[in-house]
Amino acid sequence: MGFDTGNRITRRRTSAGPTSNKHPVNTRKNAPGRQVARPTFLTLRDHGKLFVADLPRLSDGQLAHVGKEAQDVLESLKRRLEDIDRQTALTQTEQETLIRASTKRDVTYRFISAVREEQEQRHNNSALRDAARESLSRTFLEIARRCLPGTTFDSILQEALAACDEEANKDSPEDMNQDHKSISKIESSEASLMSIGVTADSQEL
Repeated sequence: MGFDTGNRITRRRTSAGPTSNKHPVNTRKNAPGRQVARPTFLTLRDHGKLFVADLPRLSDGQLAHVGKEAQDVLESLKRRLEDIDRQTALTQTEQETLIRASTKRDVTYRFISAVREEQEQRHNNSALRDAARESLSRTFLEIARRCLPGTTFDSILQEALAACDEEANKDSPEDMNQDHKSISKIESSEASLMSIGVTADSQEL
């Protein structure tokens, strides 16, 4: 019996990771007689269709859950292929099922490998470790830089910087008076130091 994926409805939990707005596009043009590789993706129970390009935007917990789901898919495919191999003769439908299952198994292997590679890169991320030693805000910034698309991260960062600049320019009168007093103290201290220096020079003469 073949896999009936045409009428299958995949439900997606609210805790699943972000969905990509559009599929990754292969910018290379098709050469004559050459088949261009399609982006690797896997359809999972809780996350729906998930591309390898979406993995960096998942949290550590989501990434671990995706890896577990992919491993369950792989084990199911292996059992199905073993059942087919035990049959002495295959019908046309069973042969097609064998081809599809073998192809999906290979794709699942590549997907799991990509998940493990992403986890390894995060584990060896020296920038994140340095940020964690420095402050929570710096750590949050590094994680946001990894999880958010480049344009989204830049837009949020510019908005935050603009808000900080706006608040910096809105000094209250008390703050301005305090600044004037501090400047006056600094100027008075500088004048005193200059007078001391002049007196010392006069004594030396």
